Amino acid sequence: MSGVIDTDLVHRSRRASYLSGAMARSPLPFIDVSGSHFGSRDFRIRVEGNLIGDAFFSRLLLRQVELKRLGRDIIRYPSNMLLIALLQNGSYDQNFAHHAPFSKTGPGDILMLDLDAPQSVTFAQSAIVTCAYVPRQHFEPFIGQAPILKPVMIRQDNELHGLLASCFLSCAEMRDPTAIASQAALQTLTRLAIVAHGLDPNSCDELSQSLFEARRARARLFIALRCADPTLDAQKVADYLGISLRSLHLIFEPVGMSVSNTIMQARLERAMQSLQHLPGKSVLDVALDSGFNNLATFYRAFGRHFGAPPGTWRHQGPDIKQG
Repeated sequence: MSGVIDTDLVHRSRRASYLSGAMARSPLPFIDVSGSHFGSRDFRIRVEGNLIGDAFFSRLLLRQVELKRLGRDIIRYPSNMLLIALLQNGSYDQNFAHHAPFSKTGPGDILMLDLDAPQSVTFAQSAIVTCAYVPRQHFEPFIGQAPILKPVMIRQDNELHGLLASCFLSCAEMRDPTAIASQAALQTLTRLAIVAHGLDPNSCDELSQSLFEARRARARLFIALRCADPTLDAQKVADYLGISLRSLHLIFEPVGMSVSNTIMQARLERAMQSLQHLPGKSVLDVALDSGFNNLATFYRAFGRHFGAPPGTWRHQGPDIKQG
């Protein structure tokens, strides 16, 4: 998406025309905002987005805004898209033509709905939402030619919420990915979303595989964030994911690297970054801050992985060929 849609850039009297034109030129589906409080000083829409393959990911800041897809609009401007929306701040109210509204929304909730069904969403107060507009064709291998997919709210007590949220935000943060990376990211996201929607992951190998991949990705993220903890081990990773230790090992088996080795690699990468960017920090402090509680173990592991002891690597860095 070239540029940013931001109603703060224009006078209140020009907001309606500015927004209409800007949204029409963007990859967003047609959305009626006529019920919004254009004249209010509190009114605001800001949209920043980027394309991942043929899907559009956007971050929306909204206040005093009503977004609608009415029957006549859907007939005139069909989108053939499903929306996945992660509420990061604030709340909203919904109104669906063929479904009861969901109870009070809050940060972390993920709403999945069909954009070609009549509906409206109202943001009375400030809210931040990350959205993915995904062509229906990505879901059709699992839902077929179903005319309308019912809306579903995925709360944080859903066992798949963490996996879906992590995958969703990873996709949203991608910048200029390759075609292969875009396809893989969308494939995993859509499969997780359809499982969270209620499809049995054991109904086909593709869904089971994506669930494995998403759990492995989330485990790696957790390890990267927690590797400085010297007590971090495979059991803690399994507990975080809510699965058994055996299931965790099975998730990592296809990539040929054990959970323990993944933790070790994360610690070594953290240590390498510290040696490179914090020249005043002693090797002992680097080791301790990277999750090692034994300096000899740190020296051996670092030397094996990077081809030189920490002190030598600090001075010569990337010029050293890793062994």
